[in-house]
Amino acid sequence: MHIVKSTLMATLAFLAVSLGSRAQVPEFADAPKAIQELAAGIQGKSPAEVRAAIIARFGPAQRDIGSGISIEQWDTSQGVLTLNAGMGPTFFDPQEKKLFRLLRTTNLVHVNLLQSYDMATLHDPADNGMSYGLGTLRFDADMTYRFEDSGQHRDQRGAQAENFFMRHPEGKVVVRYAASISPDTLLEKVTEGAVIAYLTFTSADGKTQATFAVTSSGRVRRLRFWGDKALPFVLDAWWKNFWQ
Repeated sequence: MHIVKSTLMATLAFLAVSLGSRAQVPEFADAPKAIQELAAGIQGKSPAEVRAAIIARFGPAQRDIGSGISIEQWDTSQGVLTLNAGMGPTFFDPQEKKLFRLLRTTNLVHVNLLQSYDMATLHDPADNGMSYGLGTLRFDADMTYRFEDSGQHRDQRGAQAENFFMRHPEGKVVVRYAASISPDTLLEKVTEGAVIAYLTFTSADGKTQATFAVTSSGRVRRLRFWGDKALPFVLDAWWKNFWQ
């Protein structure tokens, strides 16, 4: 049996320094008073009700920067208020360089961990920072996984020769939660960039294994895979809940 051994300690040390020390997205209690008052009045409201409350307080949006989805913005004296139809309302304070999410949400680790992850190539500085989709990693209730290749961008796959999921698109997965993390831990309470779990994948023929760490970012509300060495791809997923 050929085993790809996992030696994640060095990677985790790097993550602790480069990511874990960053502050979490601040609570809206630290936002300007008008934003605090808005936030207090929109908890538990529907997207349409949230939009109506913003317009009632700040008037019509100055612009919609969305493409395929509405992303309205309001300029205030203290920053920019944004309403993303998919990701909820946020406020950016340019002086303090802080992003405030205005809705309290509930994202449990176990609900978010084994979901669909999108795989893409690394951003290429020589190609205007472009990144190309490679496929989707999915999990089933019986703790099996499958990688669905997009079949696209064949000319962008030169770095994927050792891509575990392309070489072994089906198999089993085992979850080990990180220290201080449980299935019912709130992602909203996890330190920025911290590891929440380790996923060990075994190929369908039982001959190959690989272990990846999964980290969580509250700033961008995404989960991301990391390996014991630099991965040739990005594999990540949005948190599931932006509105409750």
